Amino acid sequence: MKVRVTFIEMILDNYQGSSGMPIKRSLFVDIMSDTEIKEVMNEVIHALTAQGIKGTFNAGEKIFPYQGIISIELPFVIPST
Repeated sequence: MKVRVTFIEMILDNYQGSSGMPIKRSLFVDIMSDTEIKEVMNEVIHALTAQGIKGTFNAGEKIFPYQGIISIELPFVIPST
């Protein structure tokens, strides 16, 4: 199942002092279709971290911070009868 995630990413720039800037981005993340709703956020955080996306300018950041997530859109599926 693909979910659409909108988040804030911190990008360092090449100016002297590396001031950087936050940008709003969205992308699709694949998660297992049998993932429980309570685990969706953890799966999204894991996927963003695995892609090397940074949520802060902290060099010690090991995982993408939950505060950086703006929204997660789940697909609407009408079950067949």
